[in-house]
Amino acid sequence: MKRHSLFGIMLLLIILPIENLLSQNVKKKNYPKLGLVLSGGGAKGFAHIGAIRVFEEAGLQFDFISGTSMGSIFGSLYALGYHPDTMEKIVRQQHWDNLMADKIDRMYIPIEEKQNSDRFLMTFPVVEKKVRVKTGLYTGQMVDLLLAKYLSPAYRTSDFKQLPTPFLCIGTDLGDGANVVLEKGVLHKAVRASMSIPSYFIPIVIDNHTLVDGGVINNFPVEEVKKRGADIIVGVDVQSGLAKIDEINSAFKVLDQVTSFYRIDANNKAMRLTDFYIKPNLEGYDMMSFTAYDSIIKRGEDAARAQLPALKRLADSLNLISPRSARVLDAAPLDSIFITEFRYEGLKMVSREYLDGALDIKPMSWIHLEEVIESVKRAYGSGFFELINFYFIPNEYGAGLVFEITEASSGIFGAGLHYDSDYKVGLLLNATFKNVLIKGSKLFADINLGENPQFKALYLVDRGRKIGFGLHASGLSLRLNSYNGNELGDVLKFNQYVIGAFAQWTYRNTMRLRVGARVESLSTNSGFGNPIFDNADFDKNFVAGALWSIDTYNRNYFSTTGHKMNFGIKYVGPIGNDSLELFGGKALIFALNYDKNFPVSKRSTIKTGLTAGVTFFDKYPSLTHFFFMGGQSNFTYFDGFIPFIGHRFVEQTGLNQVSMHAAWQYQIADKFYISPKINIGYIEIDIEDLFVKPELLVGYGVTFSYDSFVGPVELSLMGGNRASGMSTFVNIGYWF
Repeated sequence: MKRHSLFGIMLLLIILPIENLLSQNVKKKNYPKLGLVLSGGGAKGFAHIGAIRVFEEAGLQFDFISGTSMGSIFGSLYALGYHPDTMEKIVRQQHWDNLMADKIDRMYIPIEEKQNSDRFLMTFPVVEKKVRVKTGLYTGQMVDLLLAKYLSPAYRTSDFKQLPTPFLCIGTDLGDGANVVLEKGVLHKAVRASMSIPSYFIPIVIDNHTLVDGGVINNFPVEEVKKRGADIIVGVDVQSGLAKIDEINSAFKVLDQVTSFYRIDANNKAMRLTDFYIKPNLEGYDMMSFTAYDSIIKRGEDAARAQLPALKRLADSLNLISPRSARVLDAAPLDSIFITEFRYEGLKMVSREYLDGALDIKPMSWIHLEEVIESVKRAYGSGFFELINFYFIPNEYGAGLVFEITEASSGIFGAGLHYDSDYKVGLLLNATFKNVLIKGSKLFADINLGENPQFKALYLVDRGRKIGFGLHASGLSLRLNSYNGNELGDVLKFNQYVIGAFAQWTYRNTMRLRVGARVESLSTNSGFGNPIFDNADFDKNFVAGALWSIDTYNRNYFSTTGHKMNFGIKYVGPIGNDSLELFGGKALIFALNYDKNFPVSKRSTIKTGLTAGVTFFDKYPSLTHFFFMGGQSNFTYFDGFIPFIGHRFVEQTGLNQVSMHAAWQYQIADKFYISPKINIGYIEIDIEDLFVKPELLVGYGVTFSYDSFVGPVELSLMGGNRASGMSTFVNIGYWF
């Protein structure tokens, strides 16, 4: 009896507070309103998914939902009717590193800029003829598209109180630090503003407010839900609070610590107003732990499950007062919609015709949401736009489509740094300008300062499938070693200046056909005083040809899928009398370079390639039109440089060549790779020698690589059948 009496007293003590809370509210109104509040916390917000799963198990029916930052994402999804299992699936499908860094798939980047996309350590935008510092590291374009997709079911309402569950989120006014409640407008834009981490993402403008992350001053918006009628609050708090000084070891932890100072009082007040406070144990995780979603979701579920009995009693009690059917959580992104019209807002420098062509959307037609997203990615990949947001305006026939355009800065200054065993140290200074003279044009200018200085300029008007055109100019000073067997035969210095023009046609950003002509001025100097190579006067050549290029690699570096091809035909002929007795003849040159990736597993890729070149000539053409084999350099000053492991840079020279290479790229750990490699080939002056008495060239080695923030850091150990012993090759940084 005593045991039963003790149990009854304990049960009474647990139930009475809830019943008392409910009875007080029943007296005030028909039934108590239940609110859910989800705090911000970056990647730690994944814990909300686990907690929501437990809420559904308990049978809770929420009347209001609010959230800040990452809490606003999962709060809005839940308010729309997404199931927690669907939310988890969405999280699993994302490449979070690329998403948070605005990395768009290379297939959307114009082929001209694919190689330019990973060259710089830092960039500075030029706005109104002034160099500016960005207001955020990233625009958040990829996050925008993700939110626009999954929050698309809300397009029919601009009042968040009319969602299946009323919702609000919080932003911070960058001008005066005010707490801005977002409960009207475009849902995905409001959520995007709520998660604009200061200095990481650019601010978002809504109703004349320039907004950053609401977590700066109000990361746990309980009071806002209370003001809108919520009587009982269930809150999930994934904030870390103030960290100890020895725990602050990254820029994001510094940012989190600083912003925590301003929200301590608001957090304490919010916690006092929360009736069911759930605090997952997220020690060891920070706001950027996006790849740890599995364990973070589990931590959120564990914390909520610890309160499951009390949550079930709350749900049962509320259901007794006001019975309601359980919500069906089957929300999904909008599939298709009939577009009656569309308009652009913010379009200034870029022509409407260019954007029409890039988006390729026709009014008065049905269009899939995925098509709109793909169209935005194509336009964004062009580099003319900093941000493209879209939303629908419903009407009686379907919806209008609005694109909010933020054009990219008129120019960018960039800087890069590189070192390798062949070219030594190089410093890249770049200037890129858009819409110069002609709308839709781009002007690129590079200066490479180092032991082999070079400048390049390219003016391009790319019209996609329509024929575009361009002009280019370059100049260089380059030293190359010439070998006789294993002995150094000479040190040649080339000074070359080039100017040319071309027409081009591109297809889907992966294929380009270019036809053009150029004039080259070349002088050579022999370091050993060899009269065959010593020519201080500039000889001029006329070069005309065509180049067919394909590039479907998924990454510039450490690619795992796709292929590359360059097939060129060029005619080289002297202008006037050539002053060199041996060189300066006419030549017709065919050259092929093809590389392909064969993914074997998530970590393993077989990489193969073929190069071939044939030259028909009456007398040797200029040395710059020879083929050069050897070294591991991916940067080419001349058309005919061919990397060949196990041999010194440009060690083998000829006018006809064929070679094959293979490598096994294996990712041994995050960002660490090992690649065994082998090359075999032939290179000769005369084409007959390839068939009569070819000398086989073999190279082999292994490359150890780290994918660092400055670019690949690589060490190669290699040897070959014409090399004496093993040698090494070091590369640090992006190639340019």
